[in-house]
Amino acid sequence: MKKELSKNLLKNLMGIIVSLSALTFSSCVKNTSSSKLSIDYKAAKELYGQEIKITPMDSSVTIEKNLITIAPGKEDVTYEITGYFNGQIINKTKDTTIRLNNAYLENTSGLPALKSSSKFEVSSVNGSTNYIVSSGRNYSKVAALQGKRGLVLGGSGNLYVVGNVCHGVEAEEVKIKGTGTFYLQGTKSGSALTCETFTVEQKKDFKCYLINSKNGIKADGFINISSGNYYLYDNEIALKTEIAQEAGDKHHSITLAGGTFYTFANKTFYVTEKEQYYPQGAVFIEED
Repeated sequence: MKKELSKNLLKNLMGIIVSLSALTFSSCVKNTSSSKLSIDYKAAKELYGQEIKITPMDSSVTIEKNLITIAPGKEDVTYEITGYFNGQIINKTKDTTIRLNNAYLENTSGLPALKSSSKFEVSSVNGSTNYIVSSGRNYSKVAALQGKRGLVLGGSGNLYVVGNVCHGVEAEEVKIKGTGTFYLQGTKSGSALTCETFTVEQKKDFKCYLINSKNGIKADGFINISSGNYYLYDNEIALKTEIAQEAGDKHHSITLAGGTFYTFANKTFYVTEKEQYYPQGAVFIEED
């Protein structure tokens, strides 16, 4: 009798733990009847307070009311950001790394929340959950995370990029590395990620969600993927490169030499030039 009671008690406790885990997770990500996955970023914001902390905090960092400028005097400098900020953060130096450690960066004025005029990296610290969110009114095609040159997404934590103006992420050359989880979302007139080229090298073990947008990934040049796990949910087009009629004589292609692609409710999986789609090496799983 005692043995049976212990089994039942353990079963009930496990059920409670699972329920609590699901409840905690749903504070930022949830399933809905209209979409596979949606981000409740407003609820998540309540956890981040009203102050931002930047390390190192020296003369290379200038803070005004709604603008933070990071301009180190040399390349390859790392800054760690924690806490909440509503405005715009601009990086002006090449090869700067922005490490997010439980940070919530938003811009409610229709501008990018995090922007760089040079190549840079945005990474998330292991065990942290971070948000980059743009909202508000703007008639241009603004991204929440915007890089003029190259952009690397890295780290081993969680990063949500939500572009409620147009795009989630925008840069000329985009690469993903690390072992983290990335949630990228644009609007139904924009892209979760838009770029000239998108590249992922071999042996990368991250998760990347590209959701609820007109395009999951849109590249004006090419998409080359050799590894990683991709969740493409509720997009009009999951993967797109421009075609010859739209971009003159440039060559465009989609090469999926590796990686696992989980798809749900995309109207079209890919659009590219005729006979320039190479899916050999990838694994495709259609979810219910």
